[in-house]
Amino acid sequence: MLMVIVASLVAILIWAVLAARLERWHVSGPVAMACAGIVTGLLVGPDIGTDLNTDIAEKTAELILAVLLFVDATEVRGGFLAGERGLVGRLLGIALPLTIVVAFGLGVLLLDGSSWAVPLAIACVVMPIDFAPAAHLLRDGRWPRRVRHTVAVESGYNDGIFSPVFAFALLYLSQSHTEDLGTAVGAALEAAGIALLVGVVIGAASGALVWVSVRRGWTRTSGVRIVMVLVPLIVYAIATPLGGNGFVAAFLAGIAYKLCRNARADGQTDIPAAELSAVEDLATTTSLIMWFVFGAVGVLVLEIGFQWTWILFALLALTVVRLLPVLISLLGSRLPWRERMGLGLLGPRGTSSIVFGLLAYNAMNDDDADIAVYVMVVVVLGSLILHGLAMAVRSRHAHESGSEPHAEVAH
Repeated sequence: MLMVIVASLVAILIWAVLAARLERWHVSGPVAMACAGIVTGLLVGPDIGTDLNTDIAEKTAELILAVLLFVDATEVRGGFLAGERGLVGRLLGIALPLTIVVAFGLGVLLLDGSSWAVPLAIACVVMPIDFAPAAHLLRDGRWPRRVRHTVAVESGYNDGIFSPVFAFALLYLSQSHTEDLGTAVGAALEAAGIALLVGVVIGAASGALVWVSVRRGWTRTSGVRIVMVLVPLIVYAIATPLGGNGFVAAFLAGIAYKLCRNARADGQTDIPAAELSAVEDLATTTSLIMWFVFGAVGVLVLEIGFQWTWILFALLALTVVRLLPVLISLLGSRLPWRERMGLGLLGPRGTSSIVFGLLAYNAMNDDDADIAVYVMVVVVLGSLILHGLAMAVRSRHAHESGSEPHAEVAH
């Protein structure tokens, strides 16, 4: 495990000093880290699976997820729903639950899990969207701005909403199926209650303290940046020993912090960008570590071999399992069909799926763990290929039609 961590840090260092040059070659940070991870995985071999199946690896992945979810909850601009209340509400309130139901149903049919909780957990692994590996899509002015803005806000919250369902599935599996469903639900509600209490109390208290301190001139922006790095770490460290879910608590802490940090009479709660920079850099660094690990665990998929039902599930998860619920959620809206299709098709998978997949791999028995990591790798890799091809086709079409692609500055 130590070798993998050191190798990932060295790879990130090399990427950081070559980032601008690599971008000119259309090599993003996630892609570069995944390639470096593949090389490391080939050198380490199947032993990478043993390295990942440890308590240290599990806690590290949970802590990284806690930071990512905290950042997701705090960085959305323009209020909590960024002025897209109707569309985001439809996607999060209707489409997201439908995707869980459809993905779970397909998982029961196509995956050979030992329990109903296995396809439920895998559904949460493969469905959260993440624009880290496809950030260019959010700057591509050929997609309507409303579409790009809406899916950007959705990606900020969907993994946090998936988290309690995912945590429940893993909790049931960790009991080795010895408890009945009612007991598992009770334990999950208790863990969620602790996460809610710890996350909201610490997040709100921290946000309120920062608000008072900034107004009275007791601190500087650099101090607030440190606070934002520490809050998710402290929340996770307190919630977990108490029996709560640490990463769910961190997501709730981010919402409470944002609400109390910059509450104004006009209802705006945006946190100044300068205060977000340190925790966003931390999230970026940890995300790159996960992309490195993703490349390394690809070796495990090669060891397992071709599993057509698992691959079929992954391909369906990338296409119709997202598209159909989105289209259903938009019934009755005035949105043009082009924009509806855009909302359904813009669904890259990334860091959240990787972290969820690694946590599932760690929590499940050997056969179920193989399914989880296999599907996760195929979905994320397939997402990179599909969205990369879509971007290439659109660029070629724009070139042939004489209209050069243009980018907008992301806000």
